[in-house]
Amino acid sequence: MTNQLSKTILVGIAGSNNAFSLSLYNLKAFAYNVPEIRANWDISVIQHPLININRKDIEVPPLIDRIVESKPSVVGFSCYMWNVNVFNEIATALRTRIPKTKIIWGGSEMSSDFLVQGKFDKFEMDFCVSGEGEVTFLEFLKNQTFGVPELSKIPGLAYRDKPSEPFKINPKREALEVLHDIPSPFLTGVVDDEVLLRPKIEANIETQRGCNLRCSYCTYHKDMDTITYSSLDRVVSEVVYIVNKGVKRVRFVDANFSSDLNYAKEIIRTFIEKQFELKLMFELIPGFIDEELATLFEEFSCLHPLNDITLGVGVQSIKLETNKAMRRGIKIEKFNYTFDLIKKHNLFAKIDLIIGLPGENLTDIEASLEYMMETVRFGQGHLLCFHVLRGLPGTELLEIAQKKKMIFSSEHEPHVFVESPELPRNDMLKCLRRTAVVFRLTNHRGWAGREFVSERKSDDVNIRDAFFNAREKLNLTNIELVDLLVEALMDHLKERNSWFVQPDFPFAETWWWNLSAFEVRNEWILKYLASLKPQSGFMNSTIMNPSRA
Repeated sequence: MTNQLSKTILVGIAGSNNAFSLSLYNLKAFAYNVPEIRANWDISVIQHPLININRKDIEVPPLIDRIVESKPSVVGFSCYMWNVNVFNEIATALRTRIPKTKIIWGGSEMSSDFLVQGKFDKFEMDFCVSGEGEVTFLEFLKNQTFGVPELSKIPGLAYRDKPSEPFKINPKREALEVLHDIPSPFLTGVVDDEVLLRPKIEANIETQRGCNLRCSYCTYHKDMDTITYSSLDRVVSEVVYIVNKGVKRVRFVDANFSSDLNYAKEIIRTFIEKQFELKLMFELIPGFIDEELATLFEEFSCLHPLNDITLGVGVQSIKLETNKAMRRGIKIEKFNYTFDLIKKHNLFAKIDLIIGLPGENLTDIEASLEYMMETVRFGQGHLLCFHVLRGLPGTELLEIAQKKKMIFSSEHEPHVFVESPELPRNDMLKCLRRTAVVFRLTNHRGWAGREFVSERKSDDVNIRDAFFNAREKLNLTNIELVDLLVEALMDHLKERNSWFVQPDFPFAETWWWNLSAFEVRNEWILKYLASLKPQSGFMNSTIMNPSRA
C-alpha cells in the first residue's frame, strides 16, 4: 500500500480573461524537480480567468467549493493587485470550511515591508512568501515534510503560529543567479493541457528576469542587480511545445524583451526559421529597438495572415522631469524614434501612460493626453492605454509619496492614487473621466483597426474620423473636445447610475477596460459628435446631449 500524498493546491486568478499565472507553474516545476517532494506531495494548479468586481458574487463561490472539495493540506495564492481582495475573501471562507488547511500567500503583492507594517495581519494566512518564490516554496514544502529547514531558516518566508499573532519575518531571499535553474514548466509537462487548450488562450513565456531600469513605482526589477536570461534553445523549445498544443497567442512577460538586442534578434530569427504562426506581444522600453530588430519583427509578421506583433511601449509621461524623478529618465525623442520604427515596419504599438505620477498636475497630464491622442491619430493599429498610479508594496514610490504628501487608498481597488497637493481630488477626478473617454475612443473599433479587449478587427474608422473632423470644425484641442464628451456622458449615463457619473468615479480603471464599450455605444458617440455646432466663432460648452442611440 502506497502512502497517501499530501495535497497542495496553488490558485491563480489571471489579470485578463485569456491569460494564466505562469508563476504557479514555475513553483510546481521547481518543487517537482526534487524527488523527495514529488514522492510526498500532490501539487495541482487552479487557473481562473480574471474575476471582475461585477462578477465576483457569481464566480467566487464555485471557486471556493472547488478548493474545499479537494481537501488540501496546503492552499497557496499568487497575489497581484487585481486579485488580492478576492483571495482574502476566499481565504476567509476556507478558514471556516477547512480550518486545518494551511494557507500560504505569495506574489508581487506580498511585500516584507507591508508585513512589518502589519498591513496583512488581518488577512487569513499562515505563511507568506516575499520576492522570488521558487526556492522559498520548495524549502517550505521540505519543512512541512521533514521538519527541516526550520521555518526561521527559510529566507523570504514569514509565518505565525496563530492568526491572532504578528508575523515572524525572515530575511529577504537573494535572487536566483540563473533563470535556467528553474525547470521549464512547459517542457516538464507541468502546465495543464486544460489551460493551453482554452479558446483564445494567451500563453506566457519568460525569457529573462530583471530590468534595465529601476523605476520607483515598479517591482519588475525584483531587487536584482543584473538581468538573468533563459537559453535560446529553451525559449524556442517552449514555443514549439505550445504551438503543437494549438496555441496561437504568446505574451512575453519580460520587463523589457529587447534588454539585450542581440539576444532578442536571435529569438526572432529562430521564430522566422521555424515559421511559427502566432500573435506575439512584447514589452519594451522606448529606445531599446533598432532598424534590424524592427525589420525582423516585420518579417515575422508577414509569415502568415494571422501573425502580428504588438509592442507595449511604456511612456508614462511626456514630461522628462517626471520620468527622471521616477528613475526613468527617458526623453520623448526616444519614444518618437521607437514609434517611427513601429509605423515604418507595420507593427502595432500599445502605448502606456500613468495617471497621477508624483509632481504632475492637471496641466501636465493634459499635455501627455493631448500629445498621445495626436500621436495615434494616424495608423489603424495603435492602442492608447492608461493606468492609475499604484503605490505598490515594496517600491521606492511609497517613500516619495510620503515626502510629497500623496494619498493612496484600497477602498475600491488596491493601492490606487487618490490625490496630492499638486493634483487635488477634483483635478484627479477630471483626469479619470477624461482618460475614460480617451480610452473608450482609442481602444475600440471605430478608432483603431482592432479592438484591444476583444481583438476584433474592422476597416471602419468612423469614430476617429468623426472626432478629428469635429475637432477641426470647432477649432478645439483634443482635450477640449474630450471635455465636451465628458460633460455629455455625465447626463447620458446618469439614468443607469454608471460608475462614470458617481461622485468619486469608483473602479475607474475597471470601467475603462470592461464597461466603457457597453455603456458608451459607437452610435451615441457618432450622433453626439455630429450634433456639435460652432457658435459665433467660439464653442458653447453646454451643447445639448443627443438622444440615446
